[in-house]
Amino acid sequence: MDLGLNNKLAIVTGAARGIGAATAKAFINEGAKVLLIDLNVEVEKFADKIGGSSLVCDLTDINADEKVATAANKLGGASILINNAGISKPLPFPEITDENWSSVMDVNLGIAFRLTRCLWSQLSASNGSVVNLASFASKRSTLFGNNTSYVAAKHAINGLTRATAFEGASQGIRINAVAPGVVDTELIRSVHDADTRNKILGYIPQNRFAETSEIADVIVFLASSRASHICGEVININGGMCMD
Repeated sequence: MDLGLNNKLAIVTGAARGIGAATAKAFINEGAKVLLIDLNVEVEKFADKIGGSSLVCDLTDINADEKVATAANKLGGASILINNAGISKPLPFPEITDENWSSVMDVNLGIAFRLTRCLWSQLSASNGSVVNLASFASKRSTLFGNNTSYVAAKHAINGLTRATAFEGASQGIRINAVAPGVVDTELIRSVHDADTRNKILGYIPQNRFAETSEIADVIVFLASSRASHICGEVININGGMCMD
């Protein structure tokens, strides 16, 4: 199936590893140009390896969104934005500090808000698309506990997706989100120990975690013209753990 992505510029945040890296690689394989963005300098090596461009940038910095917009313009203008950057800092609710709350909200929600706003005109001009990274935690938030800031941020991503999708639909921009379940990434391994991960498997009818490539494939499809009538959706990818 030709996804019609040849030479379109896709911007992928959090692209040095995990879902972001897999997504960047999948876009390259479909003929797209890709700007990989990450705070981790390893993104430069990975971008060179797969044939993309890179920008090492802390997206929480003031004016970081303008740096991204400038870089995108130099590459011909953004057609696709993948808001993948995210962090999780689990704590019992009474122990959540203002710093914890603010940082988790800003990385998971604030970056997506600012980049979508800053790239809006480029995306509109190219009849572009945005795919945000939500989470099963935005639909089944009581499964693990002790992660209120992350759960709240991912619920907010769902709202951001639907509200911007409504406005963008009349301006040539499609906006959707994916809600992965448990994916075999460094982030998951850092948040949950082996015993917890084994317990989690009991909640997944397919009895396995997702591979990053399985998330990337759905993201790339949603971003493509093959998904041209899908707008404002939050798509589950979780092996049956959460169905709606």
